[in-house]
Amino acid sequence: MKLKKLRSDSKLSLQELSAKSGVSVSYLNEIENGKKYPKPDKINELARALNTTYDQLVSLKINKNLTPVVQVLNLKIINDFLFETFGVDKSLLMSMMASAPTRLSALINSVFEIARNYNLQEEHFYFSCLRSYQEMNDNYFDDIEQAVENFRSEAGIDHPELLTSDQYAQLLKDKFNYRLEETDFSDFPKLRGFRSVFIKGEQPALLYNNRLTEQQKIFLFGKEIGFAYMKIDKRPMTTSWLKVESFDHVLNNFRSSYFAQALHVNKNLLLPDLEKFFANTSWNPAALVALLEKYNTSPEMLFQRISNLLPKYFGFNELYFIRYSSKEPTKHMKEISKELHLSRNQVDLEYIISEQNYRRWITKNLVRYLDDKHAESHGKNTLVDAVISKNEEGEDYLTISILRPMPELNNNANSVTVGFVLTDSVKKKINFLNDPALNIEKLGPIAELHFETPFALRKMRDEEMKQAEYDRLAKEVQNSTAGVH
Repeated sequence: MKLKKLRSDSKLSLQELSAKSGVSVSYLNEIENGKKYPKPDKINELARALNTTYDQLVSLKINKNLTPVVQVLNLKIINDFLFETFGVDKSLLMSMMASAPTRLSALINSVFEIARNYNLQEEHFYFSCLRSYQEMNDNYFDDIEQAVENFRSEAGIDHPELLTSDQYAQLLKDKFNYRLEETDFSDFPKLRGFRSVFIKGEQPALLYNNRLTEQQKIFLFGKEIGFAYMKIDKRPMTTSWLKVESFDHVLNNFRSSYFAQALHVNKNLLLPDLEKFFANTSWNPAALVALLEKYNTSPEMLFQRISNLLPKYFGFNELYFIRYSSKEPTKHMKEISKELHLSRNQVDLEYIISEQNYRRWITKNLVRYLDDKHAESHGKNTLVDAVISKNEEGEDYLTISILRPMPELNNNANSVTVGFVLTDSVKKKINFLNDPALNIEKLGPIAELHFETPFALRKMRDEEMKQAEYDRLAKEVQNSTAGVH
């Protein structure tokens, strides 16, 4: 960096510096890109040519202009995320920054300053990057699909076979030596809101909340199988998140979740069911409820699995998934707890923001419509509905939502939505689009867009207290054969 900065300040090209110093152009280029470290005689020649001293070139001290560069390169999030996780060439970034250190460093630091002002923590950045990672891969991952097939074969699970949570639990015990315990966390009140707690040891321990539904246990145990089978060590210790340590933790959690969904909702069975669903000439919401029952799955797992398969096998590449979930009535439909957007236009940021806002808006209004019906039915039924709408770009959308009450978890406002742009090719694959039973008008004022607040932007509450309680629980479990009751 020092060499490039001094050469730039002296307004010397590589060829001109080569002529003055006697060091070849190719060697100078390798030095500036961090690929070669020059011998003392070369450093002396370079110092002479650049009107500086040997000591100044080799000293770890830097001038004021390069100070921002070092500050940025020393940021934990830069080192963990760019260099370790994604393998970005550090010398390349250094070379870019050496060319305009003040401006580039100011830009990066401004981004972090904005993040601090809006209380954005590292985990928010990680979750945002995970969504981008999913979107770049159309939310379909061949390696995980293959891992699921391999596990099915090794475990002797037939393709038509649908396992229960007890069978998944037995697989964890038999194949991965897991210790499983159901608990109400009565001795650890700060952990009562968690679905599960994982504790490392010679015998891995998974303590899970006794209020979980059958479908939630299926997902939880399938996810643990994913962690164990894919030999994932960097992982979260609790569900939901207690502490996000790195992007690897976020990515690995997603990979194991994907494994669980693919393991339970077999694509070889679901694909023909989706073909049949789209082939119907009438909009039939009961068909989606039937799929929930057939696969013994939650609406979220079903729609997440559908979002894996539609781009790959049906060509529905303009797709999105949104979940609203809150146990506090005042927060219902004010916070998105999960979302994913696939879009053909990954370059035009203004278009992306506008499109995503529209998707959130139409989702919110459809869910509000279902919420009103939910209240009319006294909260007992699983409700499904859909709407056809048109955004400001003139694109038609089909948006489908499921709302299912979960009284066992004190959650009466849980909804998931999947939607996609009705391109000409997609329209040819869906036969019920002309059914008059489908809503085709707008459902609410677009001004509501500005009040959306994704869940990932909220600060985790009581983090230190929960961490301390987790540490106490882990120590107790590790030191006791009796476990937690």
